[in-house]
Amino acid sequence: MRAIRFSIIGVFLAFIFLAMSPFAHSQQGIFESYNPVKLPQPSPNSYLNLMVGLRKYFNSFTSWQLPANNGPQDPISRLEYPWDQTFLAIRGSTVYSGLEVNIEWSGTLSAFSNPKAQDSDWEDSNKPGQKTTFSESEAMPRCWIMDLSCNMQVPGLTFLRGVAGYRTSQFKFTNTDGYQYSIFNDQTRVYESYSQPLPGATIEFSQYYHHLYAGGILDTVLNLREMSNRLTVSPLLLRIQADAAYVTGSSHDQHLLRYVLGIISSTGVGWHVNLAAGFNTDRFRFDIEGDIRGIQTRGGIQAIQEGVNAFIDGAKAWSEQKYLGINGTMFF
Repeated sequence: MRAIRFSIIGVFLAFIFLAMSPFAHSQQGIFESYNPVKLPQPSPNSYLNLMVGLRKYFNSFTSWQLPANNGPQDPISRLEYPWDQTFLAIRGSTVYSGLEVNIEWSGTLSAFSNPKAQDSDWEDSNKPGQKTTFSESEAMPRCWIMDLSCNMQVPGLTFLRGVAGYRTSQFKFTNTDGYQYSIFNDQTRVYESYSQPLPGATIEFSQYYHHLYAGGILDTVLNLREMSNRLTVSPLLLRIQADAAYVTGSSHDQHLLRYVLGIISSTGVGWHVNLAAGFNTDRFRFDIEGDIRGIQTRGGIQAIQEGVNAFIDGAKAWSEQKYLGINGTMFF
């Protein structure tokens, strides 16, 4: 994961160097500064466009954990929800006098996911690092993300645009038809191995994140004709967005086989990098893109069990999301 993050940062810095170099701004150079407002449009000051795309997520997950209320275990319990869903994405955009405004929604097309949800517990206070119980279940992810943003060219830097926005997301999972393994009996406090099936629905989990973010967008053009006179394709449009966010989170964990409910409220930070490459015509644009984002939050959990209501500080909620996508955009 660190290698992926460093490679993305390296690509980002390389593009900044190329865009700022004299060779980047030469009319005959391979790289040329790019401003989407200057692309051929029905009106030079205002236009609308509609994007529809598909996104395939991989190695993505959202998780939470909490420490013991009275004990050294941290964590004492952790839920992990991976997914590999395909999302449908729809984005509407408008530009006026250099200000670009975007509103985007994306959500799951199906509920089935190959990765299984995982539930782990550390119940022995004498061995706080020993995992004692583990279960896997079908997850049934249902997720959506809404993003509202605006961006504008940074004065004096034709290749760079400042971006700010609000992003909110919901991730819902139902643990179904699981199987549990344990090496510790928390009633007798004796180590003994046993396992049991967990038929039907066992846990309903939902997680909400709200981001206030700001960052930059680097736009440039790769002039393929300058690489070879034999190439007659249109210039390749490249866009890199990187932003950082203040994040608030809310997670709800309801165990269905017994009356246990946990509500986590947390705050933290997030980061996001998106790289897109595509070709443009007067009325249509086609892109491929890669996206990676991370979230780290910390807070407290209100734990409700059989009429007992307790608050435990030190809970954590975090997520990593990665996808590859294809997009088609119509200009109006």
